[in-house]
Amino acid sequence: MKILPDQLESVRLDQTTQTGRAAQSGAAFGDILNQEVSKPGAQSSSSTAPLPPPGGLGTLSALIGVQEVEATAPVTQAENAIMDKVDSVLDKWDQYAQSLGSTDGSSSLKQAYGVLDDIDGAVRQIRGDNPDLAEKHPVLQGLVSEIEAMTVTERIKFNRGDYMA
Repeated sequence: MKILPDQLESVRLDQTTQTGRAAQSGAAFGDILNQEVSKPGAQSSSSTAPLPPPGGLGTLSALIGVQEVEATAPVTQAENAIMDKVDSVLDKWDQYAQSLGSTDGSSSLKQAYGVLDDIDGAVRQIRGDNPDLAEKHPVLQGLVSEIEAMTVTERIKFNRGDYMA
């Protein structure tokens, strides 16, 4: 492809007009900015929110208008027992992760597999003790299902040989 001189001239003209436009818009912006900054400060101070009184009284006055608060249902003994069991299972997961991360070799893998068996037993116990968990506590049911899926996945990884000493 040959570059002709008349093509170069048109490109040069376009560049000079674009440079002139940028300088004009920059000057216009600078002028507008100077006008806004030089305006009296009374207008800008009225647009800002007033400062709250010291000592947290502003927050208190805002809360006085709050009349209705939704009451929470008391937690039953059964819910506490389930949550404690799930909490202990999650603690065992932390222990499992630490035993996999240790550098002791095969002894840590044996220990990790034992912890995995404990987790599996605890999940089975939770499911056995609470057959109606899905109806009564769907959120806890979802959490127990996730823990069970993770346990099965980790057991498959162990049996497949993903974790080597």
